[in-house]
Amino acid sequence: MNNVAVLVIFAVVALVILVNLYNVLGRKVGFRVEDKALGAQKSGEIETAGRPERLLESRNPSLDALKTRDASFNELNFLDKARETYEQVVIAFHKGDLAAVKERLGERVYQSFADAITARPEPAKDTLSFVEPPKADIDAIDFKDETAQVRVRFLSEMAYETPPAAEGDKPHILYRRAAEYWTFQRAYKGAAGPWTLTRVEAAKA
Repeated sequence: MNNVAVLVIFAVVALVILVNLYNVLGRKVGFRVEDKALGAQKSGEIETAGRPERLLESRNPSLDALKTRDASFNELNFLDKARETYEQVVIAFHKGDLAAVKERLGERVYQSFADAITARPEPAKDTLSFVEPPKADIDAIDFKDETAQVRVRFLSEMAYETPPAAEGDKPHILYRRAAEYWTFQRAYKGAAGPWTLTRVEAAKA
C-alpha cells in the first residue's frame, strides 16, 4: 500500500512539472506560417516574379514626395526598367558599342563610358552574360532643380566566357560579382521624359 502511495505522489509531481514546462516553453516552439508572413512584412521585402525586391518603406517622406510630384511613378515598374537598363548598358559597354543605349545615358556618363572604350588596347574577346537577374534596391531619392534623382543599388554576378583556344577544348568561364550605385534622373514637371543614368558609383556587396 505504501508503494502505491509513493507512486501516486511521484506521478502527481511529474504531472505538475510537465504542465509548468509547457507553460514556459510550449507556447511557441518551432516555425509557424504566420511567423514567416510577419517576418516578410517587417523586412520590407516584396516578392516580384520570383525575385525579392527591397523598396523604400511606403511611409518614407522622399518616396511620398516623389509620388506627389510625379503621379505616374511606380516603384515596381521603375525597378524593372532600371534593371533592364543596367543589363543592357553593362553588356553594351563590354562589347564596346553604346549606340543602342545612348539615349538612356546622361551626357557625362556617356562620355566617360565612351572614353573608357576608346582607351582599350583591343576589343573584348570574351562574351559577357548575367548568371541571374541582378538584384535592384531603391537606396535613396533626392530632388534638384525640378528633377527627381533615384539611386539604385545593384548586386549582380556575371560570367565572362572565352572561346576555346583549340578545337575540342572547353571554353574558359570567369565569374565576377559587382555591387554598384546607379543614379537615375528625370524631370517631374512638364512632359514626363525617360529616366537617364547620370552617375555610377561603387557600392559595398
